[in-house]
Amino acid sequence: MKLLHHLSGCLAAAAVLLCMTVFPVGASAEEEDSNTFDDGVLTYTKLDSSTVSVTGCDTSASYVSIMPKIDGYDVVSIGEEAFANCNRLVSVAIPVSVTTIGSAAFYGCTALERVELPDSVTVIEDGTFFNCGALQEITLGDQVTAIGDMAFGYCTALTTIKLPDTTETLGDQLFYYCTSLESIEIPENVTELGAYTFYACLSLEDFTIPAQLENIGAMSFLGCQSLAQIQVEEGNQNYSVIDNVLYDTKESILYLYPAGRTDTSFVLPDSVLVVYAGAFFSASDLQQVTLNDKLQYIGEMAFDFCSSITSLTIPENVTTIGTTAFSDCTSLTSVTFAGTDSEDGGDGAALDIGDYAFFCCDNLKEVTLPKRVASIGEYAFGCTSSTDDNTDPTKEESLTVEALDGFLLIGYTGAASDYVKSCRVDLNFKSVNFNWTALVFWVIAAAAALVIVFFAVGIIRRNMMTAEEKEALRAAKQNPKAPLSQKNEAEEEEDYQSILDDDEEDEPEEILSYEETISHGHTHHFDHSDQIDPDEE
Repeated sequence: MKLLHHLSGCLAAAAVLLCMTVFPVGASAEEEDSNTFDDGVLTYTKLDSSTVSVTGCDTSASYVSIMPKIDGYDVVSIGEEAFANCNRLVSVAIPVSVTTIGSAAFYGCTALERVELPDSVTVIEDGTFFNCGALQEITLGDQVTAIGDMAFGYCTALTTIKLPDTTETLGDQLFYYCTSLESIEIPENVTELGAYTFYACLSLEDFTIPAQLENIGAMSFLGCQSLAQIQVEEGNQNYSVIDNVLYDTKESILYLYPAGRTDTSFVLPDSVLVVYAGAFFSASDLQQVTLNDKLQYIGEMAFDFCSSITSLTIPENVTTIGTTAFSDCTSLTSVTFAGTDSEDGGDGAALDIGDYAFFCCDNLKEVTLPKRVASIGEYAFGCTSSTDDNTDPTKEESLTVEALDGFLLIGYTGAASDYVKSCRVDLNFKSVNFNWTALVFWVIAAAAALVIVFFAVGIIRRNMMTAEEKEALRAAKQNPKAPLSQKNEAEEEEDYQSILDDDEEDEPEEILSYEETISHGHTHHFDHSDQIDPDEE
């Protein structure tokens, strides 16, 4: 059956070629004055007096062979979106006269199976073969120097492709969602990959970083779930592989933990300061990861879709947890933030937590945040998603965010309470702050109340006094008693004065006789031997 289908395709292509060769479609009189004309299948646009570009195609065409000349014009290019959405096109033959192919030229040709580009085409523009889901084979010319963004994006049937040695530049998302791509070699002249180069290349099992490659691009291997082996060619000055994990040469940045590894645990080396964006993305067999105490930065999507991880301890030196860093970790039940908080905000550095950081972690029911948390992004904790069955799940508006049942966020007033207040779903929150402001307020309020009560009691007592008591109080205020210290001084002064006056006024004190010294039933004995005889004086 496949052979018959192939033969019928060849016959149809030959018929088209014969018709175009033997019975060329000439331009009508009306079209001669126009910049465009067609041959019944293809539309051409004049570039100058001798050249044209293919700018359109009948959407019912299945096999097309572009002629190098038409009505005396050289066909030198294929314009932007010239064959876009020609979803019945199975193959196309491109002549050597064509030197340029515009962006998205074959966009959405979902039935296109094979294409061969001539050596004359040196640049493949952005999205040239984007969403050609049936494309199994493509041959590039030997002179290609640059390939644009998403040039082969969503070519889900493409299993392999050879990039010419002349290639120097590769765009972003080049093989985006090429789910059947099994192998690829990077030419020697390429020094960097674009972002998301191999995103969701589910069949890619191994990859070798060439010696001259300086930059692998942001999250180039995101979603490569079968990638089990990563190597670096000898002589590369930027990357190193240790135990099948990709680092920089100083081992301070962990770039990639291949998602296809079957290990259930991993210990981050002490030298690592940064876990790069998407480094552990979709490593579904990993159940436990131990982060070292020196770690400072966890990039966006770093552990996204690590669905088997059960617990985490975030080191005290971490300052950033990126957007969706631990999102969709559906087995995660415990997250601990290391370090002891002090009254001035904690011993560790300020921590910023990005949007959706722990989104859709449906088994994570309680999180206690440290005081050092400076900011929390949207839907970072306690939130999950649900999709309306009547909407397209690929569209953002179909995503509904809702609070997890029974989730409790425990934290200090500030970032934690602000998050709960600003979150678009209702979350439970328990503050662990000691509210010093409230304490000071109530202490001052109590003191003020006591003062008021004291004065009030004084006024009440005064109002209850009789006239005699009021008069006595007034007299006492007018003649205050002298202080005890002053009273003692006055008594000393009086004693001193009385001694001076004895010789002038007072009679000499009578000397008591011996018998008169007897008092209170006791006898006082004196020794008279030492007494002085008055006659001797």
